[in-house]
Amino acid sequence: MKKLTRKLCAVVMLGIVSAGAFAQKRDDDKRPPKEPSKVVTPDKKDKPQQNPPKPKDNDKRGKP
Repeated sequence: MKKLTRKLCAVVMLGIVSAGAFAQKRDDDKRPPKEPSKVVTPDKKDKPQQNPPKPKDNDKRGKP
């Protein structure tokens, strides 16, 4: 009896897996086509100028 239930369970599992695989093959995608994404990059001419690096304050170095 135990062998019969194992075989029956295996057959049922294989049937469920194959039914799921066939259900996924159906490609009825009725969504509208997706627009391509647009990447907006600023022009290099419009970039604000970067501030020059500030000189370090060397007066404090060495003072206790």
